[in-house]
Amino acid sequence: MEIILESNNLQAAYGQSTILWGVNFKAVKGKITTIMGRNGVGKTTLLKTIMGLVKVSDGSIKFQKEEIGAMPPHKKARMGISYVPQGREIIPKLTVYENLKLGMEALGNKKGKLPEEVIYELFPILKDFRKRLGGNLSGGQQQQLALARAMVSNPSLILLDEPTEGIQPSIAMEIAQVLKNLAREKNISVLLVEQKIDFAKQLTDYYYFMDRGKMVMEGGKEELEHQEIKKHLSV
Repeated sequence: MEIILESNNLQAAYGQSTILWGVNFKAVKGKITTIMGRNGVGKTTLLKTIMGLVKVSDGSIKFQKEEIGAMPPHKKARMGISYVPQGREIIPKLTVYENLKLGMEALGNKKGKLPEEVIYELFPILKDFRKRLGGNLSGGQQQQLALARAMVSNPSLILLDEPTEGIQPSIAMEIAQVLKNLAREKNISVLLVEQKIDFAKQLTDYYYFMDRGKMVMEGGKEELEHQEIKKHLSV
């Protein structure tokens, strides 16, 4: 079991307001690790801190055993970490193809060839919509584009924030299948932030439950049925 990402006593803040209060977790290579919890407990802040968009105030983050806490986002991207934020951040006035090309810039390779066949095999709908503006896609199609854009940089780890938000269940099922394929067939690790237990159960290998900036529960996917978890998420 190879640990690809781990944090130890990780703390982070916005200004004077501390959000992460000593977070400890591990993500295994080629597996899907899910961070669950209600709104406002620090899940998105955790992903942003890992990516370097929020500064670490104490503790450590290690990626493939290397300390990365102080690294800027572009260096982390070149190491193999991709980030799909909540809200997707598709550029509405660019085409699907142009949005995908932006993913190449994470590698510092603006002139590199886009691996279109690989992308379209995973997301066939994007091939049909190659010339369509990002802003004219549905929420589910935009989510697929955001994930495809993350894949263009050939990552070994994907940070994925609330991918089911605002999309229909059938598209969510497709995204779950793609993520499972990435983990099992391509050995790509996924750190997923998600609130929906039904979605998480389909693909999670291991979960952590977060509350008030700390991990308070953890376990295998079979334990996601715990009434305590459902109670926490329904509050």
